Amino acid sequence: MLLILTNSQDATADYLIPILASSGLSLVRLDTDKLLADTSMSYRPGNPILIVGAGELTPKQVHNVWYRRPEQLNDERFSDSPEDRYAINEWSEAIEGFLAHVPKNRWMNHPSANEFASHKVEQLTTAQSFGFAIPDTLITQDAADARAFFERHNGHVIVKPMSSGYIERDGHNDSLIYTNRIEELHLDSADDLVNCPALFQQLIRKRSDVRITVIDDAIHAVELRAADDCGSQRCDIRRNNMSDVEYQDIDLPQSVETMLRRLVAHYGLRFAAIDMAIDLDDKWHFFEVNPNGQWAWLDLSAGTKIADSFVRAFSNV
Repeated sequence: MLLILTNSQDATADYLIPILASSGLSLVRLDTDKLLADTSMSYRPGNPILIVGAGELTPKQVHNVWYRRPEQLNDERFSDSPEDRYAINEWSEAIEGFLAHVPKNRWMNHPSANEFASHKVEQLTTAQSFGFAIPDTLITQDAADARAFFERHNGHVIVKPMSSGYIERDGHNDSLIYTNRIEELHLDSADDLVNCPALFQQLIRKRSDVRITVIDDAIHAVELRAADDCGSQRCDIRRNNMSDVEYQDIDLPQSVETMLRRLVAHYGLRFAAIDMAIDLDDKWHFFEVNPNGQWAWLDLSAGTKIADSFVRAFSNV
């Protein structure tokens, strides 16, 4: 049995689940934002049972967990009252207690592994220790430090979010903060840094971006090209909804593949999406790893077969 933990709006799960089902895999999808209306929980020592609809599920039946994009538990029965918040917390503890009976090696990925691998600053330190080239990086709240960093790199500097870069405004006019190049005029506002730390990096003169998707032993590497107004590789490939991106399968240098496998093993990940770039001198640079990144768009736009790797991974019980 494959247990899928996600939410009702997850388009990636919508894409993969029919492929998994057609391969003959037995699966249960739990959308955490809709779960409570049709679920109950029971426990006797050593025997937790999750009742979903008319079916029962025990941890021994679960051979793989795909920890995709679960959201906080929610149900229309519950308001924001202290008593109802207490009830939601009890629900969360009960379900997490059930899931804790499933061994960590059956998860893709276990939440603790995702958390371990989710901090960009630590990723850079670890990647460099494994031999990756990383951009020179500064996190600061000091305007003088930011200006000195800008001058040291002759103005070739970018700024990017440390967290998701997504600003939600009650479902209206949401914002996505891209990686942006710093211009000298932006330094006029550098004194604002005192309010929030910012991540600056040396601008890598890219030939192309590379998205690498790891599923257990399988590696899918895709080169992405998209030009800016000057004809150079775009600073942030995600702009323009990626409608103008050209995709090409690419073979990893053996040294890069070896370092990637070490990095993924270090974090205890079965799945990872890694962003790298190749500069104008064909040198590879590590940017970040997302332990729960998007990938279905590569199957749909670049013709990769990442879904097939998920089928193989979940079929290996």
